Amino acid sequence: MKKIFLVLVFSAFIFNSCEKEPVERESNALENLDTEANGKFGYYGNNNYFLVANRGASTVSIFNGRTTEFVEEITLPDEGAQPTYLAYSRYNNSFYVGDFTNRKLVYYDASSFEFQGEIEIEEGAFHMWINDYAGQLWVNNIVSKSTSVIDLRTNTVLQNLPLPNDEIPELTENAVQHDVTISPSGYAAYVTVLDGPDKSYVVMYNTRTLEYIKHEVVGGDAHLLPVGGKLYVPAQNANTLTVFSRFNLRKLGEIPFSSTHGISNNRRFVFTTGIADNKIGVIDRFRNKVISEIDTDFNTPHNLAVNRRGDILFLAHSGGSATKVVFYKIRRNGMLKKLSDFDSGLNPFGVLSY
Repeated sequence: MKKIFLVLVFSAFIFNSCEKEPVERESNALENLDTEANGKFGYYGNNNYFLVANRGASTVSIFNGRTTEFVEEITLPDEGAQPTYLAYSRYNNSFYVGDFTNRKLVYYDASSFEFQGEIEIEEGAFHMWINDYAGQLWVNNIVSKSTSVIDLRTNTVLQNLPLPNDEIPELTENAVQHDVTISPSGYAAYVTVLDGPDKSYVVMYNTRTLEYIKHEVVGGDAHLLPVGGKLYVPAQNANTLTVFSRFNLRKLGEIPFSSTHGISNNRRFVFTTGIADNKIGVIDRFRNKVISEIDTDFNTPHNLAVNRRGDILFLAHSGGSATKVVFYKIRRNGMLKKLSDFDSGLNPFGVLSY
């Protein structure tokens, strides 16, 4: 009986293991971070900042992630630069800024904020995401209709991925890559392809081979956020946030929220903006249910970031004449309380926390 019981237990373990993500290659992106070096990198160090790209001012504003106090403003090196989105690499201790007009990424030391270099990409740098385990930065170029995959070890372009027309032959001439993210393990990348006002595609890629894996269809103007084993996909024009398994894009459920757009999270909650309704919604991610919402003080709440401790939410209000960024206290029950607002540069756009 004892042997039979052990066999059954082992069989159950094997069965459950099949539900998990495929075993990935060993990650060596962080293997050179020794104990001494870890003191200045990301979660192990004292860095804790909020950043916002001021698209209309060619600047990036930096705030203290614990106190929300203004720290510094940096100006991108090229005249007429349009900083759109940002991403942070713990491995390189650098943050990267997309320049929409100058076909490049520029990057800075994440501690001193000193300029370090630039990477030539294609035109229209927009949403981007870094994963140090994969050793990659993915950025969508919405004018060139491509996705640049950057090797973080060399800060060079590995490949520019075109629209997946062969894999999704129904794509029209309106299709364009928009948002992008990478799974926490670094195994897969996900890109939203917008195709008209009512339809978006969530496209899954293998980060090692850069090959298409599969896709699913959601509503118009879709964005992305991986949290644990889930992939949250807010589609503004469908007023619906779809939840997928990030392992296989199996649909797990839907959460209604009007004009859902920007998205971020802490350990327990997911936060989304109602961009057309001037609201922020709080979702309990274990129940996939909206538990509260608040009205914002300013129009067009766009992008969100949460600090490392998970107790402060940072919000950028975008638009041609907009200047406001706002800080909120996140209570343990998920309720939000406004702390302060600040006049950042013109058209605060993408945000970042590290």
